[in-house]
Amino acid sequence: MFILKGIEQLEKAIAKAKKLRPRVEFDRFGRYSVSGSKGYYKVICRKDERGYKTVACTCKGAEKGLVCYHSAAALSLHIGLARRQQQTA
Repeated sequence: MFILKGIEQLEKAIAKAKKLRPRVEFDRFGRYSVSGSKGYYKVICRKDERGYKTVACTCKGAEKGLVCYHSAAALSLHIGLARRQQQTA
């Protein structure tokens, strides 16, 4: 899991996601399945109890604290859905 502080920390993961174009499947708001080298990984995007935006993935890289391309791909969909919710509210 990592705390989302800015786009800078995602740049490499975004570039890899653009290159590999993983499939992102919506489960429910904040919960996504993303295709990867070993099948599908679960990605959770949420605010923690302190109000920090966090992203967690079940892949090995994320377990080591890395910002993975699965998270970047899911976060792209998550941000789009959040903006849509704000516009309709």
